[in-house]
Amino acid sequence: MASPERIRAIPREPGFLLVDDEKLYYETVGAGDPVVFCHGMGGNGGIWYQQVAAFAGQYQVVVWDQRGFGRSTDNGRRCSPVTAVQDLRRLLDHLDIDRAHLIGQSMGGWAALGFAVEAPDRVRSLTLASTTAGIPLSPEIVHSAAQKLTTVRPETQLLGQHPAIDERLSERDPALSYLYQVLGSFGAERSNAAMMTELLATAYDSDRIAKVDCPVLFVFGENDQTIPAPLIKVLAASVRGALTVEIPEAGHSPYFESAFTWNTIVKRFLESRAAPSSESLIRGLW
Repeated sequence: MASPERIRAIPREPGFLLVDDEKLYYETVGAGDPVVFCHGMGGNGGIWYQQVAAFAGQYQVVVWDQRGFGRSTDNGRRCSPVTAVQDLRRLLDHLDIDRAHLIGQSMGGWAALGFAVEAPDRVRSLTLASTTAGIPLSPEIVHSAAQKLTTVRPETQLLGQHPAIDERLSERDPALSYLYQVLGSFGAERSNAAMMTELLATAYDSDRIAKVDCPVLFVFGENDQTIPAPLIKVLAASVRGALTVEIPEAGHSPYFESAFTWNTIVKRFLESRAAPSSESLIRGLW
């Protein structure tokens, strides 16, 4: 992270982009190669608060609220993986960003990979965090995931409990786990189950995924109950040259639960000039 003096000098520019009579909220922070963070269903652009300062000393950080989340509207009820890809393109065009590092967490993975499939020449690297991202799944896996959704209650009334974080986080850091609950409640207009069902029904063409020619990192939690680590490892093996890093004692949101470790891994990945290895990304962390 940059020094306190450097942090104080980093410009922050919030704004709204008007698209299809909707308002999409975004922020840019810092300068350098653009890094665009795409949030999951458990949050909005603000959920990346532990990443913004960590990356903005070196990069132009872009965070945004997908339609119907946070400060973005979805009056037309068009929030979907398809519109997310379209909105991401419009946002990059609006910011005059030709090429960017894309980071997609869970739901945000569909936006990131979908954009990489549609415009591979505009993606410097792709970090798929705790997500299947629209990589084709077998019908059995889709059915199993859909069945599981009927038992998930993100709106639990227990302090600090949420299916997108490891249940033990509330014991280690009850304030942090409570913050996750609160941030995830801002502006979400669709039920998680309905959105996840639509995500699982959206799969990108395998041949087009194979043409994504940029460094790819899968980073995920050991204790992820939403998208289990073994499934992500299988999917990562189908992506040419993809690296995988599993973060111990973390659930579905390691970027939030284990921010220092997650940030270090992703920054090492972005900073790599030569082809990195999974081992080089985690060396010295544990």
